[in-house]
Parts: sequence; structure tokens; C-alpha cells
Amino acid sequence: MLPMGRIGRRRLVAAAIASAMALVPLTAAASNITADADALWNQPESVSADSAFYVVQSWLDGIARGTQSDPTQRGLDELAQANADLLNAHSLLLRQRTDPGPHPVAVVDPLLTGIYNLVTGSNAKAPVGSVFNWINQSLLKLEGRGSTDEIVRALLKDYQAKQVAAERNLRSTTSFDADALLTANAQRETAFLLKIKAVSNPGDGLASLLHDIDQSTTALAARHHGNGNGLAQGNGNGNGNANANANGNGKHSQPKPKTKDGAGG
Repeated sequence: MLPMGRIGRRRLVAAAIASAMALVPLTAAASNITADADALWNQPESVSADSAFYVVQSWLDGIARGTQSDPTQRGLDELAQANADLLNAHSLLLRQRTDPGPHPVAVVDPLLTGIYNLVTGSNAKAPVGSVFNWINQSLLKLEGRGSTDEIVRALLKDYQAKQVAAERNLRSTTSFDADALLTANAQRETAFLLKIKAVSNPGDGLASLLHDIDQSTTALAARHHGNGNGLAQGNGNGNGNANANANGNGKHSQPKPKTKDGAGG
């Protein structure tokens, strides 16, 4: 029985050491929250905003934020979601302009398309994708999000709400320079709003909403500009989700300041 007792004690000691090592990074993370603007623009990909299941994902994310006891972390999550709303809005508008309609289902559609076109002599591009698209559009209409413009409008309104909530929750944080973070992030948001305006059109009815958002974002940056020490400003590239960017590389740079030329300037 003695050898078995020694083995049991060794296992208990090993388990205790492993548990202690596992708790070290968690304790460090909880006691020292850091944030920069880059991290707020590089979030894991989730359900597409034009999917019928997006409302379920948003509901689950809302529950997760609501149960977050730390207002600082909750504010960071809200700021990241606001950025994701802009990225998704740009992605949908760009896709509507450059690549509308059903998209082929990988592997399945190319195979079926070849057989179907050979037999019928037609030129179907995405038979399975068309069926899935019809089902998704039917569900979106039931949700009141039947068009791309309606989905984008909902995303932009959610952006406004998340931005206000994030500013409120980060107001009292002492873990990092919240003023510098909010200023840097708002500057990137302003630059990205220009990309959204570039792919929108007068007929989508978004011009007034985009103008209001631009004004509120500029005001947010002005409220916090000069109050921070610049530690949280990141590198200024405005990196974004690969699903939603104009040039496909995920980088959204800030507009360069204009300079006045000429005599006496």
C-alpha cells in the first residue's frame, strides 16, 4: 500500500502545481487590463450580418456583455462591437455593389453546376446557393431585415448605441488611458465612415444617418482629445476584419491632414 500512497501523493502535488500555473495568467490579466485601438479592430469573425442567424449571435453577445461585472471590460467589448458594426456595414454595401446575388456553396455547387449545365444546357451558377439564399431572405423578411439597406441601417444605429455605452462604461476606468483610446478609436471610425459613404448611394436613404454618426463620432473625439497621454493610440493603421474591407488587406488608414499651400499660409 505504501507505493500506491506515494503515487497518490505525487499525483496530488502535480495537480496542485498545474492548477497554480494555470491561475497565474488569469490573475495577471484580471489585475492589469490593457487595451489599444488595434485590438478593437481585430476581432474574431462571427456570423455574417446578412445571415438570419445574426440576431441570435447578437442576442448571445448581449447576454455576455450584460453579465460582465467589470465595466471597463464591458466598455471595451462595446467599443469593439461598434467597430464591428462599421466593418459589417461597409462589407454589405461593398458586396451589394460589386458582387450581388446568391453565392456558390463551396465544393457542392461547382460539382452540381457542371452536371446540371451539361444535362440542361443552361448556365446556372449557384443552384444550391440560390436555395439557401431564398431561405435566408425569407427569414430576414420575418425579422424585418429584408434588404441590405435595412440591415446596414440597423448596424449603424447599433454602432451609435454601443459607442455611447462604451464611453459611459470607460469613463471611470483607471486600468489604462481611456481618453487616448477613445480618441484614437474615434479617429479611425471617422476615417472608416468615409469608406462607407464611398460605397453607399443616394437611393439607400443612409445619407442623413451617416451624417449624424459622423458628427457624433467627431464630437466624441473632441471631448477626449488632449486628455490622454497617448499610450493607447496604437499604430494608426485601423486594422479590420478580413470580411469587411475595401481593399481586402484588412487595413484602414486614417486620412492625412490637409495642408494649406501658397503665400502667407
